[in-house]
Amino acid sequence: PAFADPREAGIWYDDTGKGAVKIEICTPTTLCGKIYWLKEPLSANGEPKIDRYNPEPSMRTRPICGLPVLGNLEQLSEGGFDNGWVYDPKEGKSYSVALDLVDANTLKVTGYKGMRFLGKSFIWTRAPADLPACTQDAASAPGENKENVAGAPKAAASPAKSGKTAANNKSKPKKAATPQHPVASN
Repeated sequence: PAFADPREAGIWYDDTGKGAVKIEICTPTTLCGKIYWLKEPLSANGEPKIDRYNPEPSMRTRPICGLPVLGNLEQLSEGGFDNGWVYDPKEGKSYSVALDLVDANTLKVTGYKGMRFLGKSFIWTRAPADLPACTQDAASAPGENKENVAGAPKAAASPAKSGKTAANNKSKPKKAATPQHPVASN
């Protein structure tokens, strides 16, 4: 079953403060996230940073801005999200990931291989909703087409407005009046 707007959705500064990730609903039952803002979007040579440590050579030219870094996060019946993946472009490695909201502005992100309790947790801090996106791609939600958000980053950041921008917008499933059932974990 689909879930209502989870409080984990939004824009979060990572633990380094050098980047921010936009977490959003990507399917009716999962969250995903992509790099939305970079403190230093350009590398030393003045070019936009790319995914140069990716183990897959064909992906090493992907721009870091807008890069998908979280996916497949499922809501747990006891709260929080787990069973997803996180990609760390600093080292080109992927891990299992869990998200736990500590409070409205603090998110604990735990990356792990195998056992979650052996993982490493990082604290992310909620960023202001009007944080400028590093590119138009980062600002647009998965289902929005870019014309609708061009020149209107605030509209893209505000769920109330973005619901009206495009008929094929991904915010439709979250507004469906589906009864809430915790996800069964068996």
